[in-house]
Amino acid sequence: MLGFCGTFDCTIDDKGRLLIPARIHSGEFDSLKRRSIQPGETMILSLGLDGCLSLYPQEEWARIQARVETLPFTNKDYRTVNRYLHQYTSPVKVDRAGRILIPEKLRQKAELDKDVVVIGANQSIEIWSVKRHQEYEKDLGLKIADVAEGLFHDDHGR
Repeated sequence: MLGFCGTFDCTIDDKGRLLIPARIHSGEFDSLKRRSIQPGETMILSLGLDGCLSLYPQEEWARIQARVETLPFTNKDYRTVNRYLHQYTSPVKVDRAGRILIPEKLRQKAELDKDVVVIGANQSIEIWSVKRHQEYEKDLGLKIADVAEGLFHDDHGR
């Protein structure tokens, strides 16, 4: 199944609601099977590691929590990451129109204004402030080849 994908310019309304673009989670063609989001579904909204917000289906958030729970609670780094992940996290319900309400605290932490960039990031959907996204894209353009090479490099030099 294809994960969430695409980049979209979106708007947060005066009440703090964001319409999740249908094209990010449903196929444009009937033959394309993607993870879809249903009205009434509860998802998990969390402050992401790069300053954006990350929206997760419950099953994906459960995998992240399961991984974190395997770490020893006596480890200071574990406690830091565990605290970070959970203090800036909120369940959100998708309404009939396909919108989520982004809590004010999370909007402030991610510096979200009215205009935002919404990105499908495979297992999650990211919500970026326009300014932060532009800065990220600028930096990414300088180093994407090096990052990809480091991730996909094998010991055989292929």
